[in-house]
Amino acid sequence: MKTKREPIIAALAALTCAATFAIAQSSAVPHTNSPFAGTWEGKLNGLPGIDLKIDEADGRISGTIVFYFQERSDTDSPWHVAAQHPVPLLSPRVEAKTLTFEVQHHICHDCAELGPNARFRVDVAGPNELRLWKLDDQRTDKDPGPGSKLIRRTPSPRP
Repeated sequence: MKTKREPIIAALAALTCAATFAIAQSSAVPHTNSPFAGTWEGKLNGLPGIDLKIDEADGRISGTIVFYFQERSDTDSPWHVAAQHPVPLLSPRVEAKTLTFEVQHHICHDCAELGPNARFRVDVAGPNELRLWKLDDQRTDKDPGPGSKLIRRTPSPRP
């Protein structure tokens, strides 16, 4: 029994092209429902205070946080950013609408010696707003206050 190879090869080629297009299209669009993904900024004294960049890929959170060191020469002088310190997020963990993470922490601003990691909590406060708290074991019985307000600077990837 003879079969015609050309129609079968053409059908396989069309199927392969369609599958390749579908895979390329699905990988080009990030699939995340994370309310945390994006770049967030917090201001202090009208200047940058914190930038938080959160990425999510394959259900895993990663990112960096930049702490801006502000100073002024005296109480009548304006504040200015004197330094910035970017650090990676360590051990990020999401539970519902709360993200916790740690960062390496130096024991003083100008020294290389590390102390215990600093721990943070971030809660979703709205589609473009987060609240950030530094977790301090000595304050577990006290009201943590409103937290630092972070506003989304870049849109989150759409599912």
